Amino acid sequence: MTSNETQQPGHNICPLCGKVLTSGEEKSKFVEVSIDRASYRFDSKDCAIMFKRFLSVYGDDFKRYSGQHQYISDPFWDRAIPKEDELKEIEAEQLKNISDTVHEKSTRDIVVISDALEIQQLGFDLLRSAKEDIAIIFSTGNAFLRQVRIGGIQLLEEVKKARKDLSIRIITPTNEDIRKISVDLKRRLGVDVKHIVEFMQSKITLVMVDRKYSLAVELKDDTIDSIYEAAGLGIYSNHKSTVLSYITIFESLWKELELNEHVANLCEQLRFREKMQTEFINIAAHEFRAPIQPILGLAEILKAREKVDIEKQQELLTVIIRNAKRLKTLTENILDITRIENRPLILHQELLNIEDVISDAIQDVESQSEYKRSIVKIIYNPSGINDKIGLVRADKGRIIQVISNLLDNAVKFTEEGIIYINLDKKANENEIVVSIVDNGIGISSDIEPLLFTKFMTKANKGTGLGLYISKSIIDAHGGTIWAENNKKGKGATFRFSLPIESNNRIITN
Repeated sequence: MTSNETQQPGHNICPLCGKVLTSGEEKSKFVEVSIDRASYRFDSKDCAIMFKRFLSVYGDDFKRYSGQHQYISDPFWDRAIPKEDELKEIEAEQLKNISDTVHEKSTRDIVVISDALEIQQLGFDLLRSAKEDIAIIFSTGNAFLRQVRIGGIQLLEEVKKARKDLSIRIITPTNEDIRKISVDLKRRLGVDVKHIVEFMQSKITLVMVDRKYSLAVELKDDTIDSIYEAAGLGIYSNHKSTVLSYITIFESLWKELELNEHVANLCEQLRFREKMQTEFINIAAHEFRAPIQPILGLAEILKAREKVDIEKQQELLTVIIRNAKRLKTLTENILDITRIENRPLILHQELLNIEDVISDAIQDVESQSEYKRSIVKIIYNPSGINDKIGLVRADKGRIIQVISNLLDNAVKFTEEGIIYINLDKKANENEIVVSIVDNGIGISSDIEPLLFTKFMTKANKGTGLGLYISKSIIDAHGGTIWAENNKKGKGATFRFSLPIESNNRIITN
């Protein structure tokens, strides 16, 4: 064909790409479209869409260039900017093409496809047509990764973003790379991925869409990176019994994997609880032994000596009393655990000024020998909350217990420095917040998620019950307790909130 020939309806060359068109018995190999009362034959629907795109932008100028057979190398290719309404038209036609492709297959119950490229294209078309749910079983981890390489997983991302309510579930064998991709899909798109172990693998990859269509692809050679060489036959079906059979397999496997995950989580929890209880028994035995030994030893000294001067006697009795109190605290903590787990914590509530409660708790801690032996100072910064606004209905002894636990904890992990206690009112003015800020070693990342659970401690002494009991007390008061490492400087901050007593909110015993 020469450059001075003009396009005529029925010509055997595509006016856009210049490809020679077949005719006769193979008429279906080209696309015939009527544009501006003229008939054109194109090599594909994409050529027809692009031709109309150029025509709408450049009109008669484009007809002149197309008549000279510049095809897609002409200068319009790089300069054509479609209008907004035409973009919508193009997108609509592309979606119609996908729908037509799926519809063409859907007119038959089962279609066997041997061409790997056609199998992949049909799979992509099915995913794009999904309206409600997509369920996929990959036969091997390599099958999953091959789809990542050719854009199949990225296509799921596009489909999910376009249809927010679309459910996408994937079952696949796993490795480190697949695990990372799975976590990312779950985090960004809410795509659920469950993993099967090697012995559960089949040699078939299944794709099911909207519980209406299925595509089963056999795996010919899993060692090949190219999906077009790795895949064997593909079987498309819209036959209800066939698709539902595949769905039943998927749902059964999905529920089994959910059950396995649940059992694995329970086993992990049991192992953790067993470890914590073993550690608690060892810690508790040590904690009980520590105060018992001086009590017994000093009592024996007092008994053995007939004459002990009053000053020495007072010194020994002070040590005995201090250790007896420590033993009493340990016993009460263990009893508290039993009360908390077996029934709701009983509170003896009264109307309190929280500032008075904080002051009492500070005095209790400062009177302890552990505090006196430390080089730590406690500074209380009251917020200026007046008596009326700072009233809470609470169990005084229990709130003192919470503040004392938090202060003991701060002293324990602070070698030297200052511990600040702050009292503030929340923005909504319905709660007060007590903060204990230290400059100690901070909260270790491995225990932070379990900070308020039983037996959790990083200290050389202590049962790991204080924070758990404190949380239970604050929860029973309708408040909240939390902790975080300080953003500036070192150390950690523990906070708890309590509802403020008001005429509109009366908390009864």
